[in-house]
Amino acid sequence: MDRGDGVIGLIRARLIVITVMMCVVGLAAGAVFDQPIWSFALVPAIVGVGEWVVFDRRWGARLATGLATSVAAVATVVFIVGGTTADFLASLGPGTQRILSTEWPSPERPDLVGTVATVLAVASLSAVELTRRERFHLSPLIPVAAAQILVIALSAPRGVNLWWTLFLALLAALFAVLRPGVDGRLSERLGLLRGERRLVPTASIAIVAAGLVAIPVSLDDRADPRDTKPAAASAAVIDPIEATLALQTIEPPIELHDIAVIDSTEDDRIPHLWRTSALSRYDGRRWSPSVVLRPIGRRLSGAEREFIEYTVTFENDDLRLFPLPGAPIVIDAPTETDEDRTLVALVDRPVLGEQYPVTAHVDPDTEDALGAIGISEDDENGTALVEVAEELAEQGGAEATTDFLEQLRAIEATMRNDFVLRTDAPGGGLQRLLIERFLRETRRGNSEQFATAFVLLARSLGVEARVATGYRIDPEQIGTDGDASTFTILSSDADVWPEVRIGTDWVAFDPVPENENTDSTPPPMEPQVQTPAAPQPPIDPPPEATDEPVVTEDDADADTSSGLPTVVTYALYVGAGVAALLVPIILFVVVVLGAKWRRRRRRLSGSPRERVGGAWSLATNALVDGGMSIAAANTNDEIADKSERFAPNARTEVHRLATLASTTTFGDPQHPEHLADDATSCLYAVESTMRSERTRRQRIRWRLSLRSLRRQTRSPV
Repeated sequence: MDRGDGVIGLIRARLIVITVMMCVVGLAAGAVFDQPIWSFALVPAIVGVGEWVVFDRRWGARLATGLATSVAAVATVVFIVGGTTADFLASLGPGTQRILSTEWPSPERPDLVGTVATVLAVASLSAVELTRRERFHLSPLIPVAAAQILVIALSAPRGVNLWWTLFLALLAALFAVLRPGVDGRLSERLGLLRGERRLVPTASIAIVAAGLVAIPVSLDDRADPRDTKPAAASAAVIDPIEATLALQTIEPPIELHDIAVIDSTEDDRIPHLWRTSALSRYDGRRWSPSVVLRPIGRRLSGAEREFIEYTVTFENDDLRLFPLPGAPIVIDAPTETDEDRTLVALVDRPVLGEQYPVTAHVDPDTEDALGAIGISEDDENGTALVEVAEELAEQGGAEATTDFLEQLRAIEATMRNDFVLRTDAPGGGLQRLLIERFLRETRRGNSEQFATAFVLLARSLGVEARVATGYRIDPEQIGTDGDASTFTILSSDADVWPEVRIGTDWVAFDPVPENENTDSTPPPMEPQVQTPAAPQPPIDPPPEATDEPVVTEDDADADTSSGLPTVVTYALYVGAGVAALLVPIILFVVVVLGAKWRRRRRRLSGSPRERVGGAWSLATNALVDGGMSIAAANTNDEIADKSERFAPNARTEVHRLATLASTTTFGDPQHPEHLADDATSCLYAVESTMRSERTRRQRIRWRLSLRSLRRQTRSPV
């Protein structure tokens, strides 16, 4: 029994609608990245066109075509965004883990784009293949909804775009109207929606799923399901203070960056402090960078207050950190950063002479800072300096009852006026004992000691503070080039300063004296008492010098993650790709076997008469899956005679089933329950015989055959 032209046309219309729905999901998937990637819409389109071309072919040909078009669609999107074959293979394997370990929004890397395209391809292939189902006519909406929910999750914290969701809802209603096997005009089909039993549970599931996704997104500004620790890879960051000191000693000074300020909301005021990193972790010996850098898209935060737009030109390809006057907003380059945005670095070495556009906030001065001052937890390195902080604040004219900001300003003034700046001061390290000696006794030190001491004094008062490194620009360095304000950052501009959190900003303080005092006499060193030397244990001879490098723990971790041979790596990529492409096959097997199991359970339940008829129906469907064709006009006896060719060893059981079915249909047997048990036994015998007569490959084809599920080939019994 063949499908009519009207039914085939209706299924083709369903195919078009479901393809358009997946294209809408593809457009929404652009929100996973900083800028929408419109080429995602090509993935469902290519898969849908492939399904349209092989619409009348057998399921094997359709599946092969679907897999080929899925691979082609993913590769097309990867190559459009500038990817290579390696990026395509990576998108099928480690791309999923990489997209979960990047900061939001994801950088527009080809391997990450390919991962999202693979998800769209699998969902599209599943959806278009399910459009043929007449009984489960709403099942194609399941992969569409799953793909949309995944897109919403990966797009956090941008949240749900109601326009895409509205389009999908309208298209879903249109798809529900196009139900196969229902005659009538469009108005009559719309009336059927009111009596559609599956529409209510399907809509309920969609609403609950959308709520589960939308509620955390609306309650948390960073409702990001991505795994932020540990990272897939972390970049090594050298000690920023040591790097700053190294830059200061370069003679003659070299050019590091060219800055051109294009636009500013600060009334043309050019910031004089440009931060490259901020340090909050002090262990009593040094400030250590404890950040983990992860790739991120171009947008790093929202524009909430004053900001400037400028370009950065790197004049040295050994530098990767961007100089920033405040929190970064947008950097038009592949970058990586930490969760708190304390530093932003280029992923690769900079291109000398290339201008990198940057938009960033401008941190206010102490006079313009608004909001409550940040309160920190107790710092054991600063608790011993409480009386020193109160003493310096009192010397600066502040009382103990004044607020924290006034006390910090008083400490800043005291250190600027009463302390001495000496780059070559003895005991110029950052150890806590040296800092305490600097504050309590000598009051003489270098700039990094001033910054560290101020931060520890602020923390002793319970104020959140940190040390920042970067560049201090002299206003005389600033010039003009047309409408832009320009200046060049030199290595001699490198500096260290303390910052305090006020409101949402980090405000810089300047406790360092304006000029270095080179004429003052340093205080005498404390006399040291010579003690007799204690006996020393024997010293082992030094190890022989080798050319092997010293491997640190981080290097060992890196080696274990990147030490696989190239052949093994590509084998893993190919294996992951094959596994991803097997998902539609597994889904197909589950759907087919599930449909047959559900039909079998329904046919073998009910009254004894219904069980006999169901057993005969299941037996004829098994024969149909084995290749037999049954016309609607065939009688039970004719069907039994034709079955001898397809199940020759089950001739007796088939004829017995045909007789039982005719008896219960046209007669009134005395004990129908006995006939039902007999019919069930005959059914099991027929199926067992047909299974034993076939090879393993033939049994798989028989089990997964769709002939008994199709309207034009299934048994009319």
